[in-house]
Amino acid sequence: MRSYEPEQGVLSVDKEDLEALKKGALRHEVQGLTIYLVDRLITGSEWATISSVLPHPRTLRFTLFSIKGGVGRSTTAAVLATHLARKGRRVLVMDLDLESPGVSSMLLAREEHPDFGIVDWFVEDLVGQGDEVVRRMIGRPSWGQDFRGDILVAPAYGSEPREYLAKLGRVYLDRPPDGDQPPEGWTMRLLRLMQAMEEREKPDVVLLDSRNGLHDLAAAAVTDLQAQVLLFGMDTEATWTAYRILFEHWHSHGVAPSIRERLSVVAALLPETQPDAYLSGFRERAWDLFCKWLYDEVPANSREESEIELFSFDLADEGAPHNPFPIHWNRGLATLSSLRDLDESVVSLAYERFLERFDLLFQALSEEPQ
Repeated sequence: MRSYEPEQGVLSVDKEDLEALKKGALRHEVQGLTIYLVDRLITGSEWATISSVLPHPRTLRFTLFSIKGGVGRSTTAAVLATHLARKGRRVLVMDLDLESPGVSSMLLAREEHPDFGIVDWFVEDLVGQGDEVVRRMIGRPSWGQDFRGDILVAPAYGSEPREYLAKLGRVYLDRPPDGDQPPEGWTMRLLRLMQAMEEREKPDVVLLDSRNGLHDLAAAAVTDLQAQVLLFGMDTEATWTAYRILFEHWHSHGVAPSIRERLSVVAALLPETQPDAYLSGFRERAWDLFCKWLYDEVPANSREESEIELFSFDLADEGAPHNPFPIHWNRGLATLSSLRDLDESVVSLAYERFLERFDLLFQALSEEPQ
């Protein structure tokens, strides 16, 4: 590592660059002095750069995220799309799990795939052809034609996924500068794609099936798309350790207040035996984590009518972010490859309580001023 002489240790930075650096910096208050520690990382920074300047979306967005795969996240996206379409909603599903796409094939037969997918758009957008692609990247499942609403699917890949792996290697590149326009990062490119599709298709709600794990590519769908976030997990040490790392990161970078109100926990794959006991333990573990890193600390001598509104919830609060949306394990769903021929009773057994909670959240968000 290169060191610098003391007279070279001061770097002049203009205001615009300084604000960009502060977004990903650790902030410390020392005797009234604010100190920002800037660590230039290759990965990890996107989880701490939650934007506060993006316009509020006119369309409700939900990101489905999990630390690990195999928790039914993509299946839930497909079930939610069907549920909302039956109720008359126009639903856009975007398969952002580009390395392991799943929800696309659950909703679309092979012949129903559009000409292009999300990977194609990112590659063609690098050479200024994104507008041409976006017109030909929506598939519609034929089995949903009798629904009151519509299901629109933007799959990871198109009808002819040739050279998919080669394209995947170019998906996450920044868009090069164009005239006076600076380079555009992947997060902003994804946001631009979403806005173009929302403008074109006019959905009531967008469901984003995110990549799992703590990689920066998953961070984009969780932090910077102004979406409600469903955090999937199982009551395992691996789940809670990973979410602790994420929550602590948000807390340390001072961005927890910008994300916590958009979070809802999902207890995935509740066991057939003693599911209520399992759910109770899950709720307690989630509450402990939220209390330590995301909820405001309630002073011991606080009055009932505090002048400061604290973001904090009791363990049993039904509407709290830590109170999990439950999904029961079901043998019929465990081997699911497509929703086309699925018995509705199977979905009801697994998702009845989940969908009840989701409908309450959806209604509350729909009533908020946009």
